[in-house]
Amino acid sequence: MRKYYLDNLRWLVILVLFPYHTLLLYSSIGSYYFHVANSMVANAFLLCFAPWFMQLLFTVAGIATYYSLKRRNSTEYLKERVTKLLLPAAAGVLLVIPVSVYFGFLYSGYTGNFLSLWLSIFSHPLEYLANGIIIGPLWFLLYLFIVSVVALPFIMKYKKGEWRIPLEKVTVPKLLLMIIPLTIGSFFLNLYPDKSVVQFLLLFMAGYFLLSDDSVQEKLEDKRWPLFISFVVLTSIYVVLALSILSSSADAGSATTSILSLFLMQLSANVILWLGVLGVMGMGKHYLEFKNPTTLYLSAASFPIYIFHIVWINLFAYYLIGWLPGMMALQVILTMALSFVFTIATIEVVRRIKGIRFLFGIKG
Repeated sequence: MRKYYLDNLRWLVILVLFPYHTLLLYSSIGSYYFHVANSMVANAFLLCFAPWFMQLLFTVAGIATYYSLKRRNSTEYLKERVTKLLLPAAAGVLLVIPVSVYFGFLYSGYTGNFLSLWLSIFSHPLEYLANGIIIGPLWFLLYLFIVSVVALPFIMKYKKGEWRIPLEKVTVPKLLLMIIPLTIGSFFLNLYPDKSVVQFLLLFMAGYFLLSDDSVQEKLEDKRWPLFISFVVLTSIYVVLALSILSSSADAGSATTSILSLFLMQLSANVILWLGVLGVMGMGKHYLEFKNPTTLYLSAASFPIYIFHIVWINLFAYYLIGWLPGMMALQVILTMALSFVFTIATIEVVRRIKGIRFLFGIKG
């Protein structure tokens, strides 16, 4: 039986990217194609979501893999991963991300044309790969493809029944122990800045091996309020502390930071991460188990939305910043609204072009 709440969580998280990537323009957190201002409101929003929302997608993907491999063999699963993740990521890198980069460069004073920039990017791919520009938000599709492939041999061995996890003994307190391996894993294989392949692999495998079980999902639903309230309280504390650090002149990244301090910082971030994943899943199971034409459409379009949204955010932000100087709130609202409308329009256009829709994993 299909779990519609998982589909709904996926597209809801992806829709968060419209305000998230728009507000990155106005934030002093992280890096983006171009930077407009340092807004505490933007910083607060980003800090609320950054520790957990993309991590939730990897956990949901692990659960979805459990159901997918009930009706597919390993070869069919790998083929589906290539057509849904790897091929769209490659097409996005070639055709979508350069357009996003172009508007960022224009804002920074670039005077050349788009073709010249495109040729420059792919004439020096390692340079643009090193700073993340050539991949942009498509890191998610690439990471998800990597962890899916790496996890598959372990999954297939488990399916043969050679060993078994006693899921009936899994409790919410025991699930919380996952915070430790997630924290340790976060230090390894950060191929893309601050994004650990090991941590995302652990989240994916936790989704497959633990959270895919109906009884475990029911336990999360039963404990949804304690989990969610704990998550909200700790996130609030984290945001307040982080904002105070950002607004002070103290150098939080001082070279004198000890290994113990780094571990404790990562531990606190991973507590929020895992409580967020478990709490949001529990709330989702209770309140989001439904479907209608809108949810089904957004569920089917979630990955294409992910691929195309960044182009329209950068395009509209670039022009609106010039047309509406000093009007941040209006810039943000219009950028989010227009980019969403044009992202959906793009998907509908691409859907009607057979050769192109295949590249982006869109069904006719």
